[in-house]
Formats: sequence, structure tokens, C-alpha cells
Amino acid sequence: MKNRWAALAIVFISFLQFTINWFCIVPAFDGIVTDMEISFAQVGIIVGAFIAGYGLAHIPGGWLAERFGMRAAMLSGIAIQTAGAAVSATAPSFEILLAGRFLCGIGGSIYIGSAIGLTAAWFRGKELATANGIIQGGAFTLGAAIGIYAWRPVIVAFGWQDALMIGALIGVATWVFVLLFFPTPPGSSDDVLEGHHLGKDSLKRVFGNPALWIMGIALLGAYGSYFSAAQLLPHYAQTTFDVDASAGDAISVILMLSGIAGGIIGGVCADRFFGVLPTFIGACTLQGLMFLMVPYVDLFGVQVAAGVIGASLIAAFVPWVSIPGQRDSGFLISDVPTAIGLMLTIVAVGGATVAPVFTRIAATWSFDVAWIFQGVITIGFAFLALLAKSRRAPAVEVGRGAEFS
Repeated sequence: MKNRWAALAIVFISFLQFTINWFCIVPAFDGIVTDMEISFAQVGIIVGAFIAGYGLAHIPGGWLAERFGMRAAMLSGIAIQTAGAAVSATAPSFEILLAGRFLCGIGGSIYIGSAIGLTAAWFRGKELATANGIIQGGAFTLGAAIGIYAWRPVIVAFGWQDALMIGALIGVATWVFVLLFFPTPPGSSDDVLEGHHLGKDSLKRVFGNPALWIMGIALLGAYGSYFSAAQLLPHYAQTTFDVDASAGDAISVILMLSGIAGGIIGGVCADRFFGVLPTFIGACTLQGLMFLMVPYVDLFGVQVAAGVIGASLIAAFVPWVSIPGQRDSGFLISDVPTAIGLMLTIVAVGGATVAPVFTRIAATWSFDVAWIFQGVITIGFAFLALLAKSRRAPAVEVGRGAEFS
């Protein structure tokens, strides 16, 4: 295969199973609560089990790709996530269901690092942020929307267990698809296929690079605030404007689907107009301003804010996730999955902590203060990225040698 856009289409298709099997359990929660006789509070534990596996496996997944190659890691990740989906579908108890979701998260984490690394191998120096925008904004959002919304009629027709098994079968089909059509980039076969790159030099390049740590922290506020808003903005709208649950759900839909536009906008702006760092800071600043605006607008204003928040987070995430794959980053292609894993592990702190802090502030003072808190940390953390601009990594490939611009 010589066409990088055809290669991206294959990655796009493989990405769908990742998010479908992440989110298709959401419409199954009511059936799970009834059949397993658990409290609705325990649903949060089901969500947390996936996130725990997903967060813990980012760096080990990168090491797996470096040791055995991205092809092996992608196939392993899909297989593990599929196995987790099958365990979830056949779980006889709540504890087994949690184990299945944890396994699902591990597999998804292993998969995504290699998927991003493979995208970098095909697009390094050639519209990498745009390519990541299509994957992160398009495939991720489309797969999540299918899992959350299109899976509800599947559950109604077949029951939640069979519906989850259909998700697992999609994983099996994707595994075969990747096995047959894995798009090996020309000139990168050793990095992508062979592996054997894990060693002290690769670990030093990744973990000794201050820019990765700085950029991981720089997204922490925006990342955590996004997931906090996704969960709590609908509730805020219902309680503040006295609207029904469907109006609150509409805000979630707006926030999620706006990520498709955000991915494209962020990629094009980073590649063609402003560069990685200005696009990242600008998108985070816009997201933060929307949080600051929320206390002062009506329901329509909240809907607009939700759309901008969803788009701007993905617009910031796209150049952010492209940093290790840039031609002048100082990293080998084989380093990219581990570098991405490190950044995602750091930013997961925000995903885990901002929502609880938000709810504590809202309960102690008010929702208005909580939204302002999110706006301040989103913008404040983002400007830490300026500290990364002057950082340099040892050059290992032909390029300008700068970390990123």
C-alpha cells in the first residue's frame, strides 16, 4: 500500500471497534442494574473498571509495541479488548462483569498507542495533526455515538448480554481485518513490524524528555474539565433551567458530536496555519472561556458552550497527541506508543480528579464558582505548554531538532 489516506481509512475502521466496545455498555446499564440486582451507584464502578484498565496499560502497551512491533501490539490490544467484551457479555456476576470491563480497558489502551504510532509512521512530516484529527475527532466520536445511541435499539431487540456479545464479534471481525490489511508504512517496517527497540536508550528518550511531562500536565485541566462537563453540564441545565432529562441529554449529544468538527479544525490549524503549540493553547483558552461564560447565560447559551467545549477539547487534543510523532520531535517512530502512553497516563490524573473537585466546590459554594474553577484551571494549565517550547530532545532523525513549533 502506497496511499497514506487509504492507510488512514484502515486505521479509522479499526478504531471504531475500540470506542464501540468502550461505550456500548452505557445503554445496557438499566438492564444490568435489574438483572444483577445492584444499586445504580455501582454503575460508577463499572465505568471506573474500564478507565482503570485503560489508564494502567498506557505505558506497558507502549513497551509492548516497542518490544514486538506495532502490528503485534495492535492485534494484541484488539484481542484483549474483544475478550473483555465477551467476558462482560457472559458475566454471571457483578464481579466478573467488572473483570471484563477492566480487561476491555487494558486492550483498548494497548490498541490506541499503536494506532497513534502507526498514524505517525504514515504521516510524519505530512499533515500528521490533520490525520490525528480524523481519527481522534471522527472515528472516536462516531464509535462512541454508535455505542451510546445506536446500541440502545440493539439492546431492546436482543437483550443487553447479546448486544455486548455483538460488540465482541465486531472486535473479532476487526482483528481479522487488521491481520489481513495492516498498512505497513514504506520505509518504516523495522519500527512498525519488527520491534526489538525497547531498551535504556528508548526509555531515556521518552522518560527523560521534559516536554512530554510538561505537555501532559498542560492538558490536565482541559481534559479533566471536559469529562466533568460531559457528566455534569446536563444536570446543571436541568436544575438551573427546570428542563426535563431529554433537554439535558441533548447537551451531552451536542458536546460529543462537536468533537468531529473540533478534530478537523484542530488538525488543519496545527498543520497549515498556526503550528502545534499555538493551536493547543488557543483551543484550551477557548474551552476555558466557555466555562467562565456558563454562569451568565441561558439554556441556549449553555448549549452553545457545550458545543464549543466539545470541539475545543478535541481541537487541543489533536496537536497534543501529534507531538511525539512530529518529524523534529527527537523520537523514533518506535518510541511513539510509549511517549503517547506517558502523556495519557499523566493527563488521566485530570480525568480522575477534576469532577470530584468540581462537585465539592458546587456543594460548598455554588455551581457558578465551580464553572469558574474549571475555566481557570483549563486556561492556567494550558499556558504551562510555553515551558515546553524551549525544551529539546536529542536528535535521532533528520530534522530541525526542535521539540515542536
